[in-house]
Amino acid sequence: MDTFSIKKILKKFKLKDYPSPSWDEILKNHKKDFEIIKKKANGKKILISTSTGGHLCASHFESLLAVALTYYGAKVEILLCDKILPACMMTTSHNVSEDIFANKGPDKMCSSCLDSGKFSFLDLGLKVHYFSEYINLSEKKEIIDFIKTKNFEDLKKLKIDDINVGEHALAGALRYYAVGNLDNEKKREIILKRYFEAGLVTKKIITNFYEKNPDFETTVLNHGIYIPQGIINSVSKKFNKKIVTYALGYRKNTFIFSHDDTYHLTMMYEPTKYWENLNITPKINKKLMDYLDSRSLGSQDWIYYFKKPNYDVKKKLLDYGINLNKPIVGMLTNIIWDANLIYPDNIFSNMMEWIFETIDFFKKNNHIQLVIRTHPAEVNSDRVSKQKVKDEIIEKYGKLPNNIFVIGSEDPLSTYVFAKICDQLIIYATKMGMEFTPKGIHVICAGESYIRNKGITNDPKSKKEYFELLEKIPFKEQVNNLIIERAKRYAYHFFFRRSIAIEALTSSKSNWPPFTIKPNVINILAENKDKSLKQICDSIINDKPFIYTDENYV
Repeated sequence: MDTFSIKKILKKFKLKDYPSPSWDEILKNHKKDFEIIKKKANGKKILISTSTGGHLCASHFESLLAVALTYYGAKVEILLCDKILPACMMTTSHNVSEDIFANKGPDKMCSSCLDSGKFSFLDLGLKVHYFSEYINLSEKKEIIDFIKTKNFEDLKKLKIDDINVGEHALAGALRYYAVGNLDNEKKREIILKRYFEAGLVTKKIITNFYEKNPDFETTVLNHGIYIPQGIINSVSKKFNKKIVTYALGYRKNTFIFSHDDTYHLTMMYEPTKYWENLNITPKINKKLMDYLDSRSLGSQDWIYYFKKPNYDVKKKLLDYGINLNKPIVGMLTNIIWDANLIYPDNIFSNMMEWIFETIDFFKKNNHIQLVIRTHPAEVNSDRVSKQKVKDEIIEKYGKLPNNIFVIGSEDPLSTYVFAKICDQLIIYATKMGMEFTPKGIHVICAGESYIRNKGITNDPKSKKEYFELLEKIPFKEQVNNLIIERAKRYAYHFFFRRSIAIEALTSSKSNWPPFTIKPNVINILAENKDKSLKQICDSIINDKPFIYTDENYV
């Protein structure tokens, strides 16, 4: 008896718990029905490339997606990594130390990750492919020998067959360390080479997979970036496969889907025709504004970055020495290491360059107060950032002039009440631009925020244009009502139409994943009670936009 079979027995008799969807319980009264459904499902062949089964949000949700797609006629199969990658997005410096990772790789994490994947899918009886089935020892040796010929700087920029393996490897290494650059990391070269090797191994596996299984038309990916998903994304395109990527939305039980690429990119260039004629009725307006107000409490969201938020903004700003009678420009930052991709239209090479050059501008323009609010997720998320914005600013400048202030991520001040008191906001990639433009606050977007290119914010196309905008601060005119209405249309579109709520899920009592699959999911599908899930499946199968017309149900 293999190890996994023993674990399955332990789980069955509740001697040890392994987090997983309860498909054996869900299907026990529907086994014959589901077998018939599977036999009839001979439509489009879809590969759900879960890969990292230990990413519980992905593996649990994708098991539901596999069932739903099968119910609606698709031929679904699964792809899992079975401990063959020397690095991946599951590994972080918080769960595997740098020394262990450099010497042994992900180590013990791999077994639990594979178990989670198996427990998510095996009870469904769908075909599961494993990474190791699509690469041999000589192919792995060739990859290792190739990497030995490359130095550290070569690897960060290297493209192979037009695939940015270096970019994805670097993003993976930065994510592992939770930093914006690798300059101060002791084992950086070994770690980067691990991610690069994992990228090349993934590239070979997916290439071999499609050569042996050419009839798959679509692959579904969580995120669509990092290792291995970013590589799967790129290789799938080379084979002219349709790509579907998704990520968790902000509201509870919501997901954001995109065609063709990671949502990090597609959301920036989504055609405005999908939302600019949306009718903001009084009911829709109330629903939107109630939700935006709730963001300060996190009451409707499943991720919230404050433990005990402080709402007394005026006292807090006075404590910092900020003059409430002078204009305040709020600068809202992101996490340095997150989604570290190359965006072709960016006018700054990275967020820290934007911050430093903006500080330099305000040092010369001391009649305006700049208050930099660093992201609370640097310290209040599951992965505490090793490199923090406030520390980088202090290291570069030491003492700041008396018109520039930094509110660190450790400060419990609510970012939402802070933003409301600002005369203008300047952002890089935060989503908060779409939360405050509907409230009539001027926003300058200098990076890859989704609000960019929507005709709502001030979007400079060059550094020159950016600093010309800063010269005009404080803006004398209020935000035009037409812009506010346009901002509301986009905010509603993003939070309620692109962020699609799944009725077959319910909030979880455990910490992670933050949802569970409802035990009557088969009945829900049979009775067409989850219209949003049905629309997601229709969009995947028939290549339609992932827009749920939520406004029809308000």
